[in-house]
Amino acid sequence: MLNIRAIKFAIFVLGINAGYAFSEDKPAPPCRFTDLSEEVGLAEPFRGAFNHAVAWGDYDNDGRPDLFFGTFAERSPRFGMKRAPVNMLLRQTVNGKFERVASDAVDVPMRCGGAMFVDLDNDGKLDLYVAANRVESTIPDEWKRAAKVQGSKLYRNDASKFVDVSEKSGACPLDLLRCRDVGVLDFDNDGLLDLLIMQDRGATAEDKIPGLRLFRNRGNFKFEDVTKKAGLAGELWGTGIAIADLNGDKLPDVYICGINRLYLCQKDSTFKEAESLRPVFNQPEKELDWVCGASFGDLNGDGRLDLITGRHHYFGPSRVHVYLNEGVRDGVPMFREITKELGIPALPQKAPHPEIQDFDNDGIPDLYWSVYFTEGKSRQPFICKGLGVKDGLPRFSIPSVDGIKLITSKDGKVQNEAPAVGRGMVYYVASPAVDYNGDGKLDFCCGIWPDEPSRLFRNDTPSGNWLQVRVEGKKMNRMGVGAQVRIYAAGKAGDKLAMLGYQEITVNGGYSSGRPAVVHFGLGEAKTCDVEITLPSRSESVIVRDAKVNRSIVVQEP
Repeated sequence: MLNIRAIKFAIFVLGINAGYAFSEDKPAPPCRFTDLSEEVGLAEPFRGAFNHAVAWGDYDNDGRPDLFFGTFAERSPRFGMKRAPVNMLLRQTVNGKFERVASDAVDVPMRCGGAMFVDLDNDGKLDLYVAANRVESTIPDEWKRAAKVQGSKLYRNDASKFVDVSEKSGACPLDLLRCRDVGVLDFDNDGLLDLLIMQDRGATAEDKIPGLRLFRNRGNFKFEDVTKKAGLAGELWGTGIAIADLNGDKLPDVYICGINRLYLCQKDSTFKEAESLRPVFNQPEKELDWVCGASFGDLNGDGRLDLITGRHHYFGPSRVHVYLNEGVRDGVPMFREITKELGIPALPQKAPHPEIQDFDNDGIPDLYWSVYFTEGKSRQPFICKGLGVKDGLPRFSIPSVDGIKLITSKDGKVQNEAPAVGRGMVYYVASPAVDYNGDGKLDFCCGIWPDEPSRLFRNDTPSGNWLQVRVEGKKMNRMGVGAQVRIYAAGKAGDKLAMLGYQEITVNGGYSSGRPAVVHFGLGEAKTCDVEITLPSRSESVIVRDAKVNRSIVVQEP
């Protein structure tokens, strides 16, 4: 039986083919994940929590990623609890378990729509921004009213303790409403990370669109609202955001979910919409059938970042989307939707969180949406496993969704509940992929509302070799956000025909989620590789030759 990993690597070494090699071979078995929530101490803090934001980051610098878990605390409590759980900080300990960290600053009741660990002052310590889906309220219940009107929060990391600096920062004004994702980017290339806050359009006809908000980082935890100056004023709204340099000018471009538009960063630190792409990204909607999350990744190995999006449809099914980047024309990346060509169906459940990652480390990216198959207590993710490129298109082994049993309410809404008998499907709101335990395989912390509990899933899929890359900036931001990482067959750095993978370092991607500033590459059977880092602050790339696999490396900006 032919080995697709060996074939792919051999072709690249010979330098005779660009893109991911396709094999007609029978695909490997599905990826397998194990629910470890109880074992690692997360089941109890997750119990009864109405989660809407998950952020990973090593805030105490002990080498293990920790977890921020944001909730909608104004909801009616479940399971005999007096109140719904509030936001919480969960530290990973040396034995791989998680412990709740008591913090008067962080443990506040709000409607948390998004969160991000981010080093805002380049001191090597992760700070924390928490976005509140704030709404005005006069309800008599004091606790619920306080949670509804609670504003967004900015916390400075002071010796691994978070200090609330929201009030004087300028990044958390009280007129921020219905906030969702938190975009992190250096749009003016000054070495300080800025914040682009999504605000949704509301659910009723009376709701006014508050617009997006761009806060420029002036240093020392002081931020300036430059939304209008940057060309983002007006009736723009969003739920999720994906950020990457799509046209090679070393500036961050942003895809905004909800309004479904691409904005390209200009040299004068303004943003200009790629208006020619508006018909491509226009997706009809009704009710609350919004495009919620998005992620960039190179699906076909051509060195261009493609795009996938997820949806959140109360009545189902959810029409997910895949867009192929066919190159830059007049400074604008040309995207084409290929969802139907790939044979990816509408998904029976809500599918808000998408990602492009290699979950079995065979060297070919896979597609993931945050819907999970159920059979009894079993939960396994909907992952389209990459097979390579054929006839110019990336190809995937797509799990069947035929025969899925769903439970609906009297008004026709799809419920997030597994059937007692048979094959069903549930979804999770926020579900970022991260190697939480350092074994080189990407796991999931999946956040949702009860009665389906939030969970931590460990990746137990048999897999190939891998490499993880972080960048430590000096002139650019210290987290390396915006650095582009290309992996090549050993001795072939810079040879496009020998490229094994391409990603850009970001903490964004998916929906209501924050991830560590690290990129993960599956490498199949390769034992070494070359790594090329393109930095927005330098004209010359940084190259690491003959990097050994199955480890995480840190590349420092010269």
